[in-house]
Amino acid sequence: MTRDDPSKTRHGAVVIGGGVVGLAAAWHLMLLGCRPLALIERFRIGHERGSSHGSARMTRSTYASRAYAALMSHVRDEEWPRLERAAGVKLVESRDVVFFGSDRATLGLYAAAVQAAGADVERLSPPEARRRFPALRIPDDAEFLQDRTGGIIHAEETIRALHRLVATGGSTVLEDTRVLAVERLDRAIRIVSDRGVLEADRAVIATGAWLPDLVPATRGALAVVPQTVAYVRLGVPARSIQPLVHFSERTDTITYALAEIGRDVLKVGHHVTKGPGAGPDAVAAPGPGEVAALRASLDRILAVPVREVIASERCLYTMTATEDFIVDRWPGDARVAFASACSGHGFKFAPLMGRLLAELIVHGKAELPGGGDAASLFAFRNNEVSEPSPG
Repeated sequence: MTRDDPSKTRHGAVVIGGGVVGLAAAWHLMLLGCRPLALIERFRIGHERGSSHGSARMTRSTYASRAYAALMSHVRDEEWPRLERAAGVKLVESRDVVFFGSDRATLGLYAAAVQAAGADVERLSPPEARRRFPALRIPDDAEFLQDRTGGIIHAEETIRALHRLVATGGSTVLEDTRVLAVERLDRAIRIVSDRGVLEADRAVIATGAWLPDLVPATRGALAVVPQTVAYVRLGVPARSIQPLVHFSERTDTITYALAEIGRDVLKVGHHVTKGPGAGPDAVAAPGPGEVAALRASLDRILAVPVREVIASERCLYTMTATEDFIVDRWPGDARVAFASACSGHGFKFAPLMGRLLAELIVHGKAELPGGGDAASLFAFRNNEVSEPSPG
């Protein structure tokens, strides 16, 4: 393969998008023998303009959807360990995750779903929850779930590990390269970029918030919702705070928090799933009011002092109406698959999403764990509805 001029190579597949899902798809395509392979990233691998950056992500089985709760059992027990073995590094750290708050109706849906899925999630009374987690403010009317299947994903290390597996496996990685068009010709897929043209037998498009630029059918079905994330120092070690998701009925707000990896800082954000939408290339930095609101939420949730906010940043959610993932083939062309495995909860599923994308374009079909076609849950047409579902 000609690394300096990949345009002279006919590729078995080209993956567009070097976030966690695109990298996972490239790795799985290599495992399926789909070579030569190229991966194209508009910015740099690990950049901070999309959805895959940061040191840590939360993983858990607690969902309002039985299907997602059940899938997490497979992802936790099979997909992440497979990636860890290949990378030779530990990527997921087991830690209980707690879900609590005054929104008992929503948390009741979560409790019912995880019970139906058989997940190891315990429902606690407020007094018992306060005994186990004294750093949290838990009112008498709270619903409380302790998810023993949870953990912290070393997200930054995951990106590095996948990048390393793809690059050292003989694939070409093109960074700072913008794809302008995907042309589906009879004899090949032509990927037209600002650095030249590549030809391939197959293609995967996993560009997150930029997906509608290359897959016009998704325009109008995806909304980019910028998130505000803050990093705070506490009066206690950040690791002493359990990874948490808090549901406030009074303010209709979902707040999450987890300790950063490699520094004594707590990451906190509001899980915002609705908004007017934004262009991914024109997202402003967080305003002081947004950061102050995050700190105020922490003050209400934690029984320990919040000392200072040391930084804030943006992260992009690419939302579907149902908050489900999209993993599907181009309408009428089985050679091209695309994904927007985000909606604010995609990182933990990335090894599975990558495998499904690879299988779609190599085998023509991708099976979900336990049987069934992935299209039954993740097909694009399933997201073309007006009523969102919880979870």
